[in-house]
Amino acid sequence: MSTTFQSCPGCDSFILSDTAACPQCGHVFDQARADAISSAHESKEVRNQQMYNTCRNCNEQVRDGLVRCWNCNTFVRSDLEQRYKEMQESPQPVIYSETEKRTDYLTAEERERRAKKVNVFDAVDENEFTLRDGVAAAKDADSDDGFELGSGAAVSQPAAPSSATPPSTPAAAQSPTPPKPAAEARPVNGEAKKASEPAADKPIDDDDLFGIAMQDERETKRRKREKLQEARSRRILLPCGTCGAWMRIRQEQGGKTVRCRQCKAPLLVPVMKKKEKKEKKQAAPKIAVQWIDELRLHVIKPTAVTLKPGSLEKSSEPIDACFHSSGLHLLKYSKPKKSLFGKAADSPPPIDEQKKLIREHIQKTGKIANLPFGELQTINADSVSRVRLVQPVAEAHESMFAGVPVFGDGKIAIYLPLELEDNQQAFLSLPLSVYRKVSAALKENFNADVGAEANGVPAKETYDANVCFLSEVKIAALKNVEYYENDPAFELEVAGFICGTCGIAVTEEARARKKLGGAAGKGIAKAKCPKCSNKFGTQKAYRIVKSPDDEKPAEEEEDVSEVLRAKPPEPGTAAPKQLSLGDLNGKWKMVSLGQAGNFTEMQDMTEAGIVFEIKDSTYTVIAGGATQEQGSIVLDASQDPAHFDQEVSEGDDKGKKHLGLLKLVDGKLHNCQADFGRDRPANFDGGNADATLAIFDRA
Repeated sequence: MSTTFQSCPGCDSFILSDTAACPQCGHVFDQARADAISSAHESKEVRNQQMYNTCRNCNEQVRDGLVRCWNCNTFVRSDLEQRYKEMQESPQPVIYSETEKRTDYLTAEERERRAKKVNVFDAVDENEFTLRDGVAAAKDADSDDGFELGSGAAVSQPAAPSSATPPSTPAAAQSPTPPKPAAEARPVNGEAKKASEPAADKPIDDDDLFGIAMQDERETKRRKREKLQEARSRRILLPCGTCGAWMRIRQEQGGKTVRCRQCKAPLLVPVMKKKEKKEKKQAAPKIAVQWIDELRLHVIKPTAVTLKPGSLEKSSEPIDACFHSSGLHLLKYSKPKKSLFGKAADSPPPIDEQKKLIREHIQKTGKIANLPFGELQTINADSVSRVRLVQPVAEAHESMFAGVPVFGDGKIAIYLPLELEDNQQAFLSLPLSVYRKVSAALKENFNADVGAEANGVPAKETYDANVCFLSEVKIAALKNVEYYENDPAFELEVAGFICGTCGIAVTEEARARKKLGGAAGKGIAKAKCPKCSNKFGTQKAYRIVKSPDDEKPAEEEEDVSEVLRAKPPEPGTAAPKQLSLGDLNGKWKMVSLGQAGNFTEMQDMTEAGIVFEIKDSTYTVIAGGATQEQGSIVLDASQDPAHFDQEVSEGDDKGKKHLGLLKLVDGKLHNCQADFGRDRPANFDGGNADATLAIFDRA
């Protein structure tokens, strides 16, 4: 006998895997074995072919085996007629049982399937006991006290003589409802029959407490029967090795010994082992690729190009570039189609959906081929070395476009060695931030370099160092401004102005204070230079306010628990002191200054004679012996580092406010403040173009 189980799709019962047909619902698992068993039954029925007899009363042909004649109702068999007369004279007690269900409306296949079903019994645990044949003492859902004599199972009763009558007990006499028949719960043809529903309850008065209690008890038993039937539908079916009867086993009886309810033979129940679901591990990517989106592809005839700045700027289409060891793959997506009533039926999905599906396809197949959408063009790894720079080119005679920025000012353009028809050539035009990504990908995957940096394209931000002619404040002027102005990833701000004749620089703050070019600076081009007295011009000094590096996701935070713990100061180092306004009172002379975040090369301000005087909650700035600025200060020493805010009340910047940081180190006052309208610096380390660090000594 097999020890593995399978689930019956007909009745959801668990049954041994070597069973030919389910005994409960008749579902066939092995057709060959089921046919063999069926043929054995049919051979037996052939031996009992239908025979007919003649009724002695009406001479009608009656099939052999019938008790009465179908025409006149006369007994055909005399022995049964004699037995019937005896039963009439001494009737036996009535035993209620369920009638067979009608099968005349069923198909032949269904009747055959039901005919193959056998009786299925509930198994009894080895440690349980039986009161009588067929009555189990195990607690079931049908009874409250562990067993039920009247309805738990079938009870075989011996025939009683006609004079015997069942004794009545006071408890039975007081019961308002008759006991349930003993054969009510016995399964018929292998099916668990539902208990007959009680008759409709009569209306119960509010004062009839006994009737209410009985109705509640009937409802409780009905619910228990329903739970029992539901539990039985998911039990295991096992055959008895001794008598062949089928037993219904509970899942919790696995590994225990049970007894057959029919022959009382012991049977060891196999243990059902449930398969543990293994967690699906996410498969590693089959192919490592690097994507750069939103590139601009130009397919042109070089002989038809108009040599004019920006003439090819609009003749482009967006593509995505996929860098892989096999080569550089360019993907142009399919445009969704539109019909009169909206999206066409055969239209590809939106571009974003195409991107997602294509990248999933590449990771699933491990190949950059047979893409579901779009047009794919590939430059093999051996041909990537032919990619070259066409804009900008330092030497105009070496440029195929005579040095004219036909792809737009501040754009970088490279040639792509694609095989195109009609003498066409392909080019990519890139802003500075995108070019840096493409250049890094070419270097990493193919060790290729188009040499844009050698032709004036900045690999990183560089500045010209200037000093304001009016305030002697350092001005950092960004180089190669045209590349940053034409790249939406960068945001610039005017830091100052440079004279077109003598080259002196003036900060925006000093220009506004002296009203050079008017209050808003609109007339700066015609304004008189304070040094050479010529027209100042429109040359501006820019600084970067926003760059692509600012949008990078924050790296994983480090464990700073040890750093945050208080540590004793090292020998020879002065520990920072808790500041107060009293510690700051007095005059402080500026000794060094770092502007635009450049704190590594501080400018020597000893000879400038700038004095910062603090008195309680007010301050005064003195330069050249004259008062330049006055205002109020607010110190928050509870912050680390301490917050130090200055609000101007007198001077050219009246009404403006600096947000800054303050600390005392070895007797020196460090004041790191942001420009007007900017956020407070995070620390004293520099790098923030909007921050200025001034260091003072006691005057």
